[in-house]
Amino acid sequence: MKKLLLVIAVLITWQKVLAEGSAGTTDVRFDNFYTVSEDSAGSSEEDPVRGIIDPVQTVQNMLVNTPSWVTELKAKALSLLQFDHHNENYGDVNESYNRFKHFGTWVNDKSDDTCYNTRAKVLIRDSKTQVVLSSKGCTVVSGTWDEPYSGKEVTQASDIQIDHFVPLKNAYISGAFKWDYPKRCLYANYMGNPFHLISADGSQNMRKGDKTPLGYMPPAKNYACQYLEQWLKVKLIWDLGLTPPEKEAVISLIQENKCDLKKFSYPAKDLQDQRKFIDEHMDLCQ
Repeated sequence: MKKLLLVIAVLITWQKVLAEGSAGTTDVRFDNFYTVSEDSAGSSEEDPVRGIIDPVQTVQNMLVNTPSWVTELKAKALSLLQFDHHNENYGDVNESYNRFKHFGTWVNDKSDDTCYNTRAKVLIRDSKTQVVLSSKGCTVVSGTWDEPYSGKEVTQASDIQIDHFVPLKNAYISGAFKWDYPKRCLYANYMGNPFHLISADGSQNMRKGDKTPLGYMPPAKNYACQYLEQWLKVKLIWDLGLTPPEKEAVISLIQENKCDLKKFSYPAKDLQDQRKFIDEHMDLCQ
């Protein structure tokens, strides 16, 4: 009897592991998806998944009789909680995802005078103290990083993995499969903002994998709102899609964490600057 109970317990545990491991991954297909709207004057519809109303749009709808300052505000910033719905297939890619074939690896920008690749540059950027380099001067050995996912301070570069905030596989499935290789390689090495590539705890990055916020949220609770905000910003900048459950999870998590909705906006000029940076660095991997 004890052996039987032990076997049952092991099976239950494995079921939980498999369920948690698959939640929020990109190995799914849908007949519709969402994008963060670039039309800040557009109207947002009720969420077809769970009937959740866009909270920012609700406030805007209440203020519809004061068009002077509302119109001015909309012209300056885009709501990250306003979505466009697309009745198109999601995840129906013409070629299965392959990290190295589709995105390449870390590159060394030929236009600068250093031997640092993208990983080294991100580690140098994010360290609170001057980093220690290897004997050849090209690889970061140590520094001081405030790791945002765990909330811990890390001093050894070997404990840090550079996380593509919206993972490469997620990006590929949600729109990057339509891009050419130079744009995908730029995405993999993008340093146009501080939240696209993150100096993350290695174990947490492995847990995250290719998951959306539906399947992974960092254990550092004080980073939750910023995490969700950054997820939507990357999706907006690169015009990447969100599955219906992904969008539902993001809105639910914003509510659960009592996030400040005012922070879920993005200046139109910043978006323009990001798109300009992308255009100007399209030859990074050529």
